[in-house]
Amino acid sequence: MVSRSRAASLAVLISLTTVVALPAPATAVPVPIPGGPQCVAAVDDQFGAAGLAAQCGNPVEVLSERTETSQVFAQPDGSLESVTSLFPTQVVKNGVWTDVDTDLRLSGGVTPVATSANVRFSTGGADPMVTLTEGSAVVRIKSPWTLPTPTLSGDTATYADVLPDVDLRLRAEPDGFSQFLVVNTPAAAALSELKRIAFPLEASGGASIRENESALEVVDAAGNVLFESGSALMWDADGAGDEGADTAPGRTAEMDVEVAAHELVVVPDQALLTASDATFPIYIDPAFSKPSMGGNWTHTNSCSPGTSFYTSYRSELRVGRQWNTSCKWRAYMRFDTAQLAGATIQAAEFAVTADHVANCAGASTNLLFRNNISAMNTATWNSTSSGNVQTIGTEKFDANESSCPSGDQKKVYDDGTARVLEGRMQSQATARASQTTFALISANEGDDMGWSNFIPGSVALIITYNHTPSVPTALTITTDCGISCAWVRSGTPTLRAVAADPNGGTLARVEFEVYDRARTTRKAASGTAVSNRASGQAAPWKVTPTLAEGAYSWRVRGCDAYVCGGWGGWFDFTVDTTAPTNVSVTSADYPAATEGTWNGAAGQAGTFAIGASGANRFELTLNGVNKGWVNTTGDVWTGPMTPDRDGVNLLTARAADAAGNVAGSPFTYEFLVRPVPAKAIGWGFNETSGNTAASDPAGINLDHKVGSIVRTAGKNGGSAVVLDGASAWASLQPVVDTKIPFTVTALVKLDSATASGPATAVSAHGPSGSGFRLGHRAEGWCFSMYAADDGAETKACSTEAVGTGWTHLAGVYDGTRLRLYVNGLNWEDTDQVPFTSTWSATQGWSVGRAKAGGVLTQYWNGAVDRVAAYQKALTQSEIVTDGAKG
Repeated sequence: MVSRSRAASLAVLISLTTVVALPAPATAVPVPIPGGPQCVAAVDDQFGAAGLAAQCGNPVEVLSERTETSQVFAQPDGSLESVTSLFPTQVVKNGVWTDVDTDLRLSGGVTPVATSANVRFSTGGADPMVTLTEGSAVVRIKSPWTLPTPTLSGDTATYADVLPDVDLRLRAEPDGFSQFLVVNTPAAAALSELKRIAFPLEASGGASIRENESALEVVDAAGNVLFESGSALMWDADGAGDEGADTAPGRTAEMDVEVAAHELVVVPDQALLTASDATFPIYIDPAFSKPSMGGNWTHTNSCSPGTSFYTSYRSELRVGRQWNTSCKWRAYMRFDTAQLAGATIQAAEFAVTADHVANCAGASTNLLFRNNISAMNTATWNSTSSGNVQTIGTEKFDANESSCPSGDQKKVYDDGTARVLEGRMQSQATARASQTTFALISANEGDDMGWSNFIPGSVALIITYNHTPSVPTALTITTDCGISCAWVRSGTPTLRAVAADPNGGTLARVEFEVYDRARTTRKAASGTAVSNRASGQAAPWKVTPTLAEGAYSWRVRGCDAYVCGGWGGWFDFTVDTTAPTNVSVTSADYPAATEGTWNGAAGQAGTFAIGASGANRFELTLNGVNKGWVNTTGDVWTGPMTPDRDGVNLLTARAADAAGNVAGSPFTYEFLVRPVPAKAIGWGFNETSGNTAASDPAGINLDHKVGSIVRTAGKNGGSAVVLDGASAWASLQPVVDTKIPFTVTALVKLDSATASGPATAVSAHGPSGSGFRLGHRAEGWCFSMYAADDGAETKACSTEAVGTGWTHLAGVYDGTRLRLYVNGLNWEDTDQVPFTSTWSATQGWSVGRAKAGGVLTQYWNGAVDRVAAYQKALTQSEIVTDGAKG
């Protein structure tokens, strides 16, 4: 057992301290504001409250910030107002915020209706005197005597005659409870049971008891303080009058306390109990209290300089020289102010109501800011005699119902124009102080006419504060961006950022500034153009006036009704409004088709150079397939492209710069890919309508060019086209490379067997003339090729009779000679001649006409059934097979 006999003995009072504030219950119901059905008096979150306050023009409570001793209200101007009291004013009961009500009721024990501490009083008998519960931790304090059934009156349970002429009173407090043994007579004071009073103690759920200076603390298994006490006191009723235990005692004595694992022992002061001049009743006060969660308080006495009065006289704040004594009292109050960290203080008030002042003319009391008192339960006159830092203000109170009379008087320390309290709270906010302590001290402590009592429940620290808007985030440019928003193609891009206010609500404005890249000259600013933006909402601004081409930097900040936040980081960008020009494509591997050469092969990559003045990327499309964008650091991109087909290939290039400016129109580059060896393609003219003849395989359609479209029956079924000497079918695409071996075939007939002028059934064109012609001449059926474009002719002709029936013609170039087959036959004389081709006709393909001197000529009179081309020299048997296809 540990025993203490020094003056600063530990009180038997045990009070509950919860480290973590209670959250607002999920079931909190918003309260409608009359006259505004969409407006409510309270909402759960701060941002919602701030927005609603701005919209409705009324303060809105932030339920998530509510604690037992404090409330926070969002104001219409975007600021917040916190109201913090010393005592709990509301507690969570059954999941709902409920006003504190200390009245006792019989419900599973004797319990208060709604208080901060979970406290239960005895119903009598062996039922524990007091049970305190916090989570799983439970402390049961038992009576050394069998208790009678209590009499309940308001907040007090009286257990009469627990000893002869000794009553036990238990009273519920907003933050705990008080306990008094009321010794009514000298005979009772002489009882041996009052020499040493042992209260059996049970602690469970990990709870244990430890000493801390002049206090007792009950801690959980992790060492967190659950309950704490001040000193144990006793006093007589001299001067108490009818107000009993709550009023100033005639004389006071501090009791010794002994503490063990299962017992708390109070040793009353026998000198006071047996004093001949003692005024009965005498009160023995081992009280238990729970200090409030947002603020905490105590008072000290110069006559007991080492005694903690933390759990004594909790119904009043004692200030000044006590009436008819030399004892001076001072009151100390601590408030949680963590929510003010970093804020700008707009206004500050300290409100308190005087219940009694000795002088009818009134007495002045100073409010002082002092060094923080972190442990109120151990605070004494000696430990607090220094540390008062600054006088906030002085107010004169006049309250004395019994003698003057004058009722309770409320005063507010708002220090007028001096704004001392506001300045002090600003210092606390800037220092991010989590707690702030004040003292109430008589302006004339030497005069007992200044003796004053204040109501603890009336004390309120009211702070209107505003947090500086946060530095904006998510800076971006939302319009006219190029490959990134570091480049824009407009002098009036739209800038955007997300500005937020820690208080929520609406920002008065969001300010944008645009500077030159050196950041020395401002070029544009939004001013008040972007206003009334909800906190956390993206705010856009279209730059005005128009920026010239060049490099710039912009920044942004948010402003509420009071102050602007810090500027965000710089966002660099460049304005470029000029599109690239002179798009070009070149390739040594695949020269332009205008050069008339066939190159490479399908699937064989070639190197291409794509360029444009002022470009740094190109979009490429090959044969209708988009290949995406390619980037370059200069004006030219060089890289591989792979043609996916033979014949004519089309590469389209679109140029753009970093700002996204696109050249006026794409550039199309046409090049020829050498036909696949043994390539075969044909046109059957079997369509029954339309002006297009499809190829087999698909890829090179023939379109009707001039004259009327007439169809007739084909040789072997299907249809054929009728050509009247003025009509033709053609494609601008080349079909075969006429510089290397190829074969062309056609199933034709003439209108007249006596036709004498040249008529061409099939031809391939160069820029001016034909590369070959297959048709009829004065000599008969002929296959001709030319030494150059529109150059000298070499022809192989047949002497076979020309009739008006269907005739199958085949012209073959094998690389060294020309041969003509008529209905599959070649007679080895005039229908075959030596020839070596030196060029390729790449300017198109016609059925029913030829080209000479740049003019289309030699139109066919008759019909054509089937035309085919092969990139090889067919054998006779292959020609016969082709002719049979009809």
